[in-house]
Amino acid sequence: MNEKDISSFQAYGSSDDNKDLAHASVAEVGEATAHGVPHNHRGLRMRHVQLIAISGSIGSALFIAIGIPLTSGGPLGLLIGMALWCTVVWASANCLIEITTLLPIDGGFITYATRFVDESFGMALGWNYTITQFALICYDITSINLIVDYWKHLHPAVMISVTLFVILMLNIWNVRFFGEAEFWISLSKIFLIIGLTMYTLITMCGGNPLRDKYGFRFWKNPGVFAGNTEAKQIVQGIWDGVCWSTFAVVGPDYLSMVSGEVKSPRRVMPTAFKTTVYRIFGFYLMGALCVSIVCSSTDPALLGAIKTKAAGAAKSPYVICEAQKQNPLTAAMNRLHIPVLLSIVNGVILVSCISTSNAFTFTGSRALYSLALNRQAPAVLARVNRNGVPYVAVLVTLAFGCLSYLSVSAGAAKVLNWWISLVGSAQLVTWTAIAITWFRFTAGLKKQGLWPHALPQRGFLQPASAYWLVVWSPLVFVFQGYYVFLGGFDGVSFVFAYGSIFIFAAIYLVSKVYDYSVNKRYRWAKPLDELDFVTDIKEIELLTEESEAARASHKKGMGQKLSDVLF
Repeated sequence: MNEKDISSFQAYGSSDDNKDLAHASVAEVGEATAHGVPHNHRGLRMRHVQLIAISGSIGSALFIAIGIPLTSGGPLGLLIGMALWCTVVWASANCLIEITTLLPIDGGFITYATRFVDESFGMALGWNYTITQFALICYDITSINLIVDYWKHLHPAVMISVTLFVILMLNIWNVRFFGEAEFWISLSKIFLIIGLTMYTLITMCGGNPLRDKYGFRFWKNPGVFAGNTEAKQIVQGIWDGVCWSTFAVVGPDYLSMVSGEVKSPRRVMPTAFKTTVYRIFGFYLMGALCVSIVCSSTDPALLGAIKTKAAGAAKSPYVICEAQKQNPLTAAMNRLHIPVLLSIVNGVILVSCISTSNAFTFTGSRALYSLALNRQAPAVLARVNRNGVPYVAVLVTLAFGCLSYLSVSAGAAKVLNWWISLVGSAQLVTWTAIAITWFRFTAGLKKQGLWPHALPQRGFLQPASAYWLVVWSPLVFVFQGYYVFLGGFDGVSFVFAYGSIFIFAAIYLVSKVYDYSVNKRYRWAKPLDELDFVTDIKEIELLTEESEAARASHKKGMGQKLSDVLF
């Protein structure tokens, strides 16, 4: 962004609380930043950001729950459903890249919702997303019990306690510890996916002890749609793939959330959005293709849970693993007499689940922190240590992670089912809110004469991407819980399938009522000419200049040069 753009922001700025900053010179802002607004919490680099986004989105869902849509839709149904939802997530990235590259600040899209829609909307979105992260933490920690059970049966409380302690140590002190841990652990996930892809390619061509050139045998028998021939069954199978993907495929939201802790956000964030999204989609689609090749959609181990009428996550391959030591990949390895790989794959998946739990703790705590900064949560959650880490928010997030102990009495399969249902619906609310925020953000820029020259980065196919997102997200939300209405009505399943929208609406309405009682006014959103496009702009520009100057003056070693090429 050049000086002309900054002048435009100053001319159209509307934040009374930040007028001094908005009209300050670059030197004055530099002084304030150096002595009053510490940025030592910005410790994430390009390699950290890209791997954090991959780590937070690829893990337990891809390796644990993928058996659900495979048995329902078959190989092709799974791929079609996942590919369709990937286009929706890609559309969300096209919305977020425009806002995040302009304002890479703490709270990400939660702060944007407050700033460009209104406080009640941002508060409802923030708490909805926070609850999502709490549920994801509990899902992964609960899954860890089932993975460890492959080797040795331990009391569930043991692994839950160990995992919570490890995550606490990685998050409580310095963001660099978190970033480095996620970077190296995420590399193990990438190597696992690459390894499983090579395993699939080699064994399907006959490179196995049985010399069985099975190729695409399971696509032919039972068939590409799991043996389903009726149009209704095929469509339902594809739809199950879409609904499962809403739980599994994420990523752009994590990039937005970490942007406030990136060293040089103007340089890092555009590249991170462009490359990470495609890598995530590639990994998921390749993972789904590999599973569909090596394992039949009618594999007895996977269908066993369905025959016993186990619901939701009870059909997860790793829930089946608890009883039969089977999942799509290990079933294929046992069938081909390659047992030596079982423990290796299981071990890397265990590390992956710890990694995703760690990533969800980071985003959950930052969501709480942003709510506190906006006075939408207790002020104590905004406290940070000397390294800029919101340690109180971290502790509260992990306290909610203790809900994982529910699996001690309720059973892991049942608890996993709760988390999957809650997370899927809450994610859909988040995507819808992001689309609404983009529309308001864009309308505000146009109203104030800042469109499009003020944007550091444009998204692809806008506004078509935003319309794609705002149509598909609520559509899938409405119909993703169709199973609740089949047969006898299940009240618990209904609450977990649709409860997130009631939580969002309740918080939004209570906040609106409170605002009306205090300010004696009602408005559904801020006027477009009052939207704040000034606050934080000069600080971000100064931060970028300082970071780039330090980068240019620092002599690159071989490791840094390699990192620049790869990330």
